[in-house]
Amino acid sequence: WTSEQFDLSLDWGKIAKLKEMWGGKVILKGILDAEDAKMAVKVGADAIIVSNHGGRQLDGALSSIRMLPQILDAVGGEVEVILDSGIRSGQDVLKALAMGASGTMIGRAYIYGLGAMGQQGVTTALEVIHRELDTTMALCGERNVAYLG
Repeated sequence: WTSEQFDLSLDWGKIAKLKEMWGGKVILKGILDAEDAKMAVKVGADAIIVSNHGGRQLDGALSSIRMLPQILDAVGGEVEVILDSGIRSGQDVLKALAMGASGTMIGRAYIYGLGAMGQQGVTTALEVIHRELDTTMALCGERNVAYLG
């Protein structure tokens, strides 16, 4: 099954070609290695998403937040770096931003909200994360997310 789910012929040259054909912004998700981050910049990625896809593909993969500092160092501010995987609270958002991420993705939170209460559940999940972030920032003595990194 797994071998049918992945295009094993995909390489960095194809990413560059896709960027050229598309003409728009390209964001690459699934970067967990500093060398891959450098290659993403080299082929023209506009942003990268540091993600282990929730640990679903390889449960022994390193956590995204653990790899974030190395990836930020590797790209040196040339592209936006967004953290995915493991964001469950506003406190997690603060940690990622404080470490230098441009932003975070919060897939599970909104999916859980959607499953529990539909559209209102998504809104509620986002409001909870926002309140947690606000409270955590206050406890850290900060008012503006721009000053976290």
